[in-house]
Amino acid sequence: MWLELGVPALLLLATGQTILLVKLWRQSRSLQQRVDALWQNAAGASTDVPTSMLVTVLGRVERKLGQVERPVLPERSWELAKQLAREGADVEQLVACCGLSRDEAQLILAMRASLV
Repeated sequence: MWLELGVPALLLLATGQTILLVKLWRQSRSLQQRVDALWQNAAGASTDVPTSMLVTVLGRVERKLGQVERPVLPERSWELAKQLAREGADVEQLVACCGLSRDEAQLILAMRASLV
C-alpha cells in the first residue's frame, strides 16, 4: 500500500524538481546573456584616449589653476569685514561672509583695536 502511494509521489516530486531546475537554468542563461551584453556596452563606452594623455592634460589644468590669481575684493567686502570685526566676529565668520583668506581675516582682527 505504501509502496503504491510512494512511487507516484516520488515521481511527481522528481518531475516538479526537474521542471524547477529547467526554469532556473533558463533564467540563468538569460541573466548571463544580459551580463554579457552589459560588459560589451561597458567595453564600447571606454575612450580611445590613453590614460597617460589624460593625466598630462589634468596636470596642465592644475598648473593653470595654480597660476590664477585671486580676484581683488570690492571695497564693500573690506568695509563689511571691518564692521563685522567691530561687532566681534571671529576669523571663520570673516572668511565665510566676506570672502577673505584666513590671513586677511586675522589681519583685520589684529587691526580691530584701531577700528573701534
